[in-house]
Amino acid sequence: SKPRALHQIWLKDVGFDEAPKYSERMGLVELADFLEVAAARLDYVKIVTTQVLFSPADWLKRKIKTYQRFGIEPYLDHTYFMRAYRQGVVEKAIVAGSELGFRTIEFMNTGTDVGTEQWRAWRQLALDNDMRIIFEYHPPRNWDPNQPACASSSQEILKAAEPFLEAGSFAVMLDHEEFDLQGDRAVDEIGMVIEALGLETLVFEVTSPKEGPKNKWQRNPESYFKMFGPEL
Repeated sequence: SKPRALHQIWLKDVGFDEAPKYSERMGLVELADFLEVAAARLDYVKIVTTQVLFSPADWLKRKIKTYQRFGIEPYLDHTYFMRAYRQGVVEKAIVAGSELGFRTIEFMNTGTDVGTEQWRAWRQLALDNDMRIIFEYHPPRNWDPNQPACASSSQEILKAAEPFLEAGSFAVMLDHEEFDLQGDRAVDEIGMVIEALGLETLVFEVTSPKEGPKNKWQRNPESYFKMFGPEL
């Protein structure tokens, strides 16, 4: 029964805007029908940023409420935050997301571009707007393309996550590209992250179909179970 600490399933709702990479496009009626059957096994859903920005607000509010009615919590993806940062409107974006009905927002690591006090203010603004926080750890190059493509140590991941956890973040997501870069090191490095934070806090991302070979999204969870056991 929900809320459950382990064995959660998180979704990605791409809407109609990412064809032809995705073909499972549903309107609100089809979505409600789907959730009648599947909602008991689903926990959170990422609404892609282009859908948030370019869909009619009233329609988007109805979609958010539909998910919430079935006990599934929609959240704003890290790209929503990244796009807002690039345009200098993070504060407005947080408030706008809350006004749409989002109760959860995802932030990401930003290297040295964002200072401690600024991060504290943004996290507090999210909390003040009744939003829970997810922290997603990415390879540094996902924020700064000039960074080398290299794996992070467990200490680097934990250090980046620490202020978010102290501020009340309920989940730390590990980006699928981090696992790609880790390779054989993942068992040890990610294993130390698991030991420090516990599986109840961690979310392991899988590759979306548009970002890799067609069946990679299936191979990702298989490798996670093989490395870390069936309790994920």
